[in-house]
Amino acid sequence: MLLRVSLLMALVVGIAAPTAADPAVRVETTLLDGQVLVGFAVTDGVSETVRAAIQSGLPTTFAYDVTLRQTAVWWFDRAIASARVSAVVRYDNLTRRYQITFIEDGRVEEVRTTDDEATAFQWMTTFRARRLSTHRLVTDGEYHVRVQAQTRPRLLAWVWPWANGTALGSVSFRFRP
Repeated sequence: MLLRVSLLMALVVGIAAPTAADPAVRVETTLLDGQVLVGFAVTDGVSETVRAAIQSGLPTTFAYDVTLRQTAVWWFDRAIASARVSAVVRYDNLTRRYQITFIEDGRVEEVRTTDDEATAFQWMTTFRARRLSTHRLVTDGEYHVRVQAQTRPRLLAWVWPWANGTALGSVSFRFRP
């Protein structure tokens, strides 16, 4: 009985915990010749725990799942396009340099290095003008873009295995050519 009460209290505390310090994702869209370009940035994306993991030399991945959906009135929203964008950071303790590898849908797109921590963190959490759709958009159609951000490895998974560890952001728009 005591175990059940303890588990119930832990669940209530986990659900009711304040989320003000949780990271959020700002999403911007630009329409250009029938294509959707998405830019996004994670606010407060590098916590002290993540920063400590990076400084220890542990490769850390910031993964972003970006989805474009068409709003439907009578059924579920229809996914039109999606992309997975990742930034993998490796800190070399000897040279004191950060190497960030950008991966889009499984392909390495670019590798950058810097010795400035603030620049490295900005590169990992800010993305501009990523092409999301070559699909033709319907005139006056309602659409929304959702960005879900995760950090790997999840450093606190052993404490609370049900924590989602993600940040979400979305923006809606109506297509008018």
